[in-house]
Amino acid sequence: MRQLALKTLLIALSLSATQAIAQTPKPSKSDEVLVDLGAELKAKAEAQAPASANSHDTHAAPQPSPEADKTHAVNEKHAVHWGYSGEGGPRHWGDLAPENISCKIGKNQSPIDLRDKGGVGTTGLPQLDIHYRDVPLKMLNNGHTLQVNYPLGSYIKVGGHRYELLQFHFHTPSEHKKEGFNYPMEVHLVHKDGDGNLAVMGVLFQEGEENPQIETLLTHLPKEIGKQEIHRNLSLNPVMFVPGNTEFYKYSGSLTTPPCSEGVYWMVFKHPIEASAEQIEKMNEVMGENARPTQEINSRAVLKSWSEQIQEPPMYEFY
Repeated sequence: MRQLALKTLLIALSLSATQAIAQTPKPSKSDEVLVDLGAELKAKAEAQAPASANSHDTHAAPQPSPEADKTHAVNEKHAVHWGYSGEGGPRHWGDLAPENISCKIGKNQSPIDLRDKGGVGTTGLPQLDIHYRDVPLKMLNNGHTLQVNYPLGSYIKVGGHRYELLQFHFHTPSEHKKEGFNYPMEVHLVHKDGDGNLAVMGVLFQEGEENPQIETLLTHLPKEIGKQEIHRNLSLNPVMFVPGNTEFYKYSGSLTTPPCSEGVYWMVFKHPIEASAEQIEKMNEVMGENARPTQEINSRAVLKSWSEQIQEPPMYEFY
């Protein structure tokens, strides 16, 4: 009888366990365990925290690590926007963001001081052809310069290689120096080829006659910074900025604003064009002093599109 009762008890326990298993819901997709990355990072941080902090107060805020201090310092640097003076000025551009490192350590930076004696005269530079068309005026004050944007279809050819005109903008005073001196203004015409390579033409301005193109810009200045304004009934063809004498300096340089990327094909015309003193002053009032200081030439060669001719000694006549 005792064996029979024990057997009956075992059967009852077995049935109870089977029913319990049958009633347990199978895990669905939504019930699967999820990995909490935040919890994992927190656990690692707590494991790496100093033992003294954990042993005294388990609810104490985690102490910042040296790495966190560095990150915080970098974030504070990022908060400083680049400009032309103060903490965001050219001397500090390379420290404001990692992508600006070329501004600090680059060896082929722009602008530079262009000197005839230091340039290599040649007649073998690629031919420069300019093909610009009239389009509606699209003007923008981006907070650093006055910029005119251009659609595809206007381009230059350098030795048969095509670069599309993207935009042109101004600097007061000029960024490139000529024989050690800044001119009062400079315009940069920025082009890009199909592979992303940049070619920039620089034209210097000197005080003189009123410039009709500059006057057009001044009479239609954008009312808001950062907002492009389109004037469909107006056009400004930048071919009018190209000097009649197209002799130019050529060198390998960089962007003159952050991130100061190198590999830019620079062509700066030797002869300046004119704008009135009043126009140049108004442009400066709009943009402020927005010229990066000249950079070291280092081992670069500056080429000239003309060859130096042997000058004959002067002849004197006496009466």
